[in-house]
Amino acid sequence: MEKMIERFMDQIVENVKAERTKRGISQLALAQILGHKSPNYVAKIETRKHDVSYNLEHLYRIASEFGLEVTDLIPQVKKATK
Repeated sequence: MEKMIERFMDQIVENVKAERTKRGISQLALAQILGHKSPNYVAKIETRKHDVSYNLEHLYRIASEFGLEVTDLIPQVKKATK
């Protein structure tokens, strides 16, 4: 179960990163959208090595800024756990 959750969380990070890079948004700009002053926060999330991840408020802010629905950033459970 733990590995399935990790894959699910990894896919959320990959989805956000793909949308960020598609729009040419830097880690710093995304950090600022999330209310942080340093790109280090986003870098920590994107490397998935520091036990830091996006929360629902983050996903809401990102989706709003990118003109998406929060569900566009969250993988379907069946696909994420395979």
